[in-house]
Amino acid sequence: MIRNATLMDLDLLAIHDTHIPQERLRLAIEENRILIIEENEMIGWLRFSFFWESIPFVDMLFILEPFRRKQYGTDLMHFFEREMIVQGFKELMLSTSSEEYSQHLYLKLGFKTVGGFFPTNEPYEIMMVKNLIGKVEKS
Repeated sequence: MIRNATLMDLDLLAIHDTHIPQERLRLAIEENRILIIEENEMIGWLRFSFFWESIPFVDMLFILEPFRRKQYGTDLMHFFEREMIVQGFKELMLSTSSEEYSQHLYLKLGFKTVGGFFPTNEPYEIMMVKNLIGKVEKS
């Protein structure tokens, strides 16, 4: 099952999503920018924002260790893509570290590398985009 996060999820999210302050995490929940995937328990989540305030941007896709490589990340990305198509968005963006395996998932999902940058004291960050124009919503 995939659903929007609620404030009841905040404590568990805050344990694993340490990339942003808890208040920003709370705001993302209140703005319905976190999707939770679960089967009797939380398996993972997708947190997004908007690049240039107009393009959905995946800030984090995180699947808990015991559930990795079981299609949950793919399912979450497909759900997110369908939701963004329904809302009328024409493309998606994300970035991923060149040292993370997730770049291979994103390429399989149809994202294209469009550039990158070197954050201070971090590995190369790959910017990726996916065009949604002409995509048909799956039922």
